[in-house]
Amino acid sequence: MKLIQKNLKLKSNIALLTDFGINGQHYVALMKAVILSINPNVNIVDISHNISPYSIIEASYLLKSTFNHFPKGTIFIIVVDPGVGSGREIIIIKTKSNYYFIVPNNGIIANVLDENEILECYLIQNEQYFNNPVSNTFHGRDIMAPIGSHISNGILLKKFGPNFNISKLIEFPLKLEIFLEERKIICQIQFIDSFGNGTTNIIIKNNKIRNFDIILANESILKFEIKNKTYEGTFTTHFSNVLVNSILFLVGSSGFLEVSINKGNASEELNFKVGDIITIKF
Repeated sequence: MKLIQKNLKLKSNIALLTDFGINGQHYVALMKAVILSINPNVNIVDISHNISPYSIIEASYLLKSTFNHFPKGTIFIIVVDPGVGSGREIIIIKTKSNYYFIVPNNGIIANVLDENEILECYLIQNEQYFNNPVSNTFHGRDIMAPIGSHISNGILLKKFGPNFNISKLIEFPLKLEIFLEERKIICQIQFIDSFGNGTTNIIIKNNKIRNFDIILANESILKFEIKNKTYEGTFTTHFSNVLVNSILFLVGSSGFLEVSINKGNASEELNFKVGDIITIKF
């Protein structure tokens, strides 16, 4: 039997990233309910809902490290929004790489735009596409979710509001300074996973630090300082290359330099948290 499929429409994908946490799963469900009520055929993916409350740094990192693994055309809705209910803007961005981002204008998108050019950018204002009446405290449900679902249904972005001047996009720069003469790097922790590994904002490819002519040799010893305490760790490729409970640096799966302890919790043992400064000597 020959099966013939006509006018087969691929499902749109919507990816959610929030700081709602374990006790806020009903908020996630409400956003999904709004999305599905507008487009019951959309595919919804949860990136994470366990971002630390209000942590723009964590959200920006997770978005940067995940978005380009999704199919082209995916719509990302990011609800880490300390300014909800204030005069802060909610915007929709389409990149030339064909991804859509619905975000508060608070710097979350800056990491993504570091390497992705904007094709379209609009200020979301058209209440016709909102879930009315709009709550002062839940724009994720009442503005972002319905807009994302309408996009998945093919509504043109310009229908949601006027063009937004990209020069008004808020940046959220992390500290990254390199001193060649002193052979040191000052960077920040942008994410800590459940194992206590700390992800810095240093991007490394083929042992070379991005944008700088600095190569870290495998198995070299790096001295570093956190909160006025000095440590040293081995720059290596695998956890198993160092002894258990030894400090190491390696390039994580997202391409950023990480500080870890083999079968230990670096965050707890070295006493660092997201946003902390690390000075590394190479």
